[in-house]
This record gives sequence, structure tokens and C-alpha cells, in this order.
Amino acid sequence: MQKIAVFLAVLGAACLAAEYQFSTGDWNQSPTAGGSASGWGEWLVTIFENDTGGDIAITELGMPCCGPPSEDYGWLVWYDVGGPTAPPGNPTGADRCGPYTPESPSDYHVYTYVDLSGEDVIIEEGTCFAVGYDVTDRGGQVAYNGYTTWAWYSGRWDPDYGWGATSLIQCRAETTDYDFDPPWVDGLDPADGDSEMPLDADIVFHCRDDSTGVETATIDFTVRDAALGVRAFSTGPVLGVTVSSVRTLPGDLDIDDSDLTDVVCTWDGDEDFVEGDLVTCTVDGGLTDLNGNELGDDFVWVFDTVGAVENHSWGYIKGEF
Repeated sequence: MQKIAVFLAVLGAACLAAEYQFSTGDWNQSPTAGGSASGWGEWLVTIFENDTGGDIAITELGMPCCGPPSEDYGWLVWYDVGGPTAPPGNPTGADRCGPYTPESPSDYHVYTYVDLSGEDVIIEEGTCFAVGYDVTDRGGQVAYNGYTTWAWYSGRWDPDYGWGATSLIQCRAETTDYDFDPPWVDGLDPADGDSEMPLDADIVFHCRDDSTGVETATIDFTVRDAALGVRAFSTGPVLGVTVSSVRTLPGDLDIDDSDLTDVVCTWDGDEDFVEGDLVTCTVDGGLTDLNGNELGDDFVWVFDTVGAVENHSWGYIKGEF
């Protein structure tokens, strides 16, 4: 079995998946002979082992062949044949099957590709699975190259190596453990709703992703004060309020990316907070992991500093942002 692993993006930038190629010869190898349905075998199959380290989904079957459209099964898959042996029973006992149409009616050198990506053909890790097809006229072969294939002939599976041949059969498969989970934010200090924080407080938060890790270039953090435009101040014994604009506060964001699954971010303001300040922190929803999964909504939390007016409605304040 020839197995090649490559990596590709699927579903836009939603994730990265590993693709595997299984083949009884070189990929898309041109055949040197064509076994006929009547003289060689009605069906051609081979066995591959899923030693990828995880479950896979077969997405494409490829074979050089020719002939009219099949009226019966066409392609075949057995999930687990127990080892590198011929499939049990006859072709009608396959676990999965479906029709296909040969790309060429007369030239067996031309490959036909059958799209199985929507068929949900899942092969479990560590199993030996069989794939094959109905020879509607002729199926492409090469001289025996060490890969065993079988032909269904006279009511049994006949190994092609006994006749000095290997039938060319190949398939693509992808890992099934796609990562669709977005990163998240936690480990807030100050936490959401904290009160009476010191004026020189730094702000710490963690960006996490337990699959591929966080794409640190997408971390966008903003600190604003005077949420709702309200700032408390004291004039002697009388407590009053005045209205000021919501400000974006300048500061430096240190990003510790030594562990991409737990990126620690520390914001240090250029100046101390104002007494009685309401501070709103926002991690932009464009935060993504290395698979491109996006946080989505902005992550927002609020706290106040020493001297703040008591009994603020945090839910109302956060709702405004």
C-alpha cells in the first residue's frame, strides 16, 4: 500500500484536515494492461490498512477503467475485513456500495473518480478495509508490484498476483477529528464585576484553545473608561456626577505565547486609572485559533476602581457594550 499524508484546508478556513492517499501503485499510475469483465473478473478489490492513527472518512475512489454505466453496485467498501485478506463472501455483501459511470467508454487508461465525500464512509483506526469496483468492460492493471488485489471470478475472489498482475485502485481519505471549536477567553484579573480595584492595576486575561492553539496575531484588546460616560467625583461632603466622553486608554499589551494553548496577556496602562472609574475591557471577536475558528462575539467584562459610586447595574453597563 502506498500512503501519502498531506495537509489541506477544508470548509474555507474552518479547519485543517490531514488527507491520506492509498494506492496499489503510484498515484494516478498509467496501466499497462486491462483485465476484462468476462475474462479476468467482474469485480476488482484491494485491501488497505488504516494506520493513520485515527478514524478516517473515504472521500474519493479512483480507478483506470472503461465501459458503459454500471446497472448494479459500481463501487464497494468493506469497513473491516480482519486483515490483509480477500473480502468475506461475494460482492453483494459489501458494507457500502453505490453506482458509478466510467469516464471513458473504451479507454481503460483513463481514470474514473467517484466522489464519496457525502457518503459518510468512516474507517476506524487500525482496521483493514477493502475498496473495489465493478468492471463494466476493462480495468487497468500493471505487472505485479507487491500490492495484492483480487478479482471476483467464477464465484470466488481470485488473487491477481497468481497471474502476475496488480489492479490499480486508489482512494483518498481525510481525518474525521475536525476542530470546529473556537478559542475562548478566561483567567480575568480583575474579574468581571470586581470593585475597588487599585488605580495602578494591570489587566490580565488568558486566550485559550486546547486543540491547535491561538493565532496570536488576531488578539485585539481595548480598554475604555467612564462606561456610559459617567464619572463620579466628590466636592466636599456632596457626591455628584458629571458626564464625560468614553475614552480608549493607551497602554502596552504583553503577549506571552510560550504556550499557544494558553496565551497570557497583560495590559499595562500608560497612566493610572482615575478614582471612581468604570473600566470596560474588550477582546475583539476576531480572535481565532490556528485552524481559523473565530471567537465570534466580542468578549467584554467590566470592573471599577477605588472610590466608585456604589450599586452600579453591571448588567446594564455591559449591555451597552
